[in-house]
Amino acid sequence: MTVTAERTDRVGLSVVAAVVVVAVEAARLLLLDRFRWELGYPETYAVQGVLFTLVYLTYAAVLVWRGRTFVRRITAPLLLLVPWLFDSFWLVMSFLMARGPFDLPSGEWWLWMIRLQMVVTVLCLTAAWGIARRRGYLWLVGLVVPGVLMLVWIRWADRAWETLGGQPVVSDLFMMVSTVAIPLIGCLACWGVEALSRTARPAQVAAA
Repeated sequence: MTVTAERTDRVGLSVVAAVVVVAVEAARLLLLDRFRWELGYPETYAVQGVLFTLVYLTYAAVLVWRGRTFVRRITAPLLLLVPWLFDSFWLVMSFLMARGPFDLPSGEWWLWMIRLQMVVTVLCLTAAWGIARRRGYLWLVGLVVPGVLMLVWIRWADRAWETLGGQPVVSDLFMMVSTVAIPLIGCLACWGVEALSRTARPAQVAAA
């Protein structure tokens, strides 16, 4: 197999991996939309927890499948524990508020904590793929892209949320942007940085 053919094969497998994860996430949102009003309390929270855990397990399995080395296959999925714990925290908080009386803290500091958590989630989802697939360390520069995009998205989504009335379907679509679209763009940015670093290296050697 030629180098070009091998690279094409690797890219194809990465695309398949991305499609699998996106499909599972889309199925999760469709199932939630289908059963949102049919499940009782506390079943709805149990189903939500099972579904998002299945999505994380799918992504973890993909990372193990596509990881370049054994160490990468073990290390990359560990990063998913951070966003999984965040999601579990919010699920428990929603459960407690529904059971009531229970209120979350309020104030500007709390909003900034939520925003920070959202940015960290995107960075973890992106970095997990980078650890599994990228070479060297320069690809870490690409993490700036999903971080900035997430900050911009948070600012825009807050205004759009108020305009659209906070419908559950709108919430699901917003979630797809932050958990799927932006991490995918981040993975492409990290890959692009790595590719540029590889092409620049032979030129530096030749100049020397």
